[in-house]
Amino acid sequence: METKLGILEAKVNAAVGLIKELRAENESLKERCRELQSSLAAAEEAHSRLSAELEQARQEAGLAAAFEEKRKEIEDKVGGLLDKLEALG
Repeated sequence: METKLGILEAKVNAAVGLIKELRAENESLKERCRELQSSLAAAEEAHSRLSAELEQARQEAGLAAAFEEKRKEIEDKVGGLLDKLEALG
């Protein structure tokens, strides 16, 4: 009877030790999860900010292209007018 009680006690002690280890590991994993969630939130915020900056850059590039087109148009008209003036003169 004493041996069975000793075996039971050893198994219970082993189970208690394992439970303590698992609880510690669980807390460690919870902390890691919190860190990852924080990191994810920062990454999502950066993504959102960069997406907004990219959209703004695209709009500005569109404006720059439109201005370049107008500049070329004006340059062509001025060149044509100068050619007409030279022809008169």
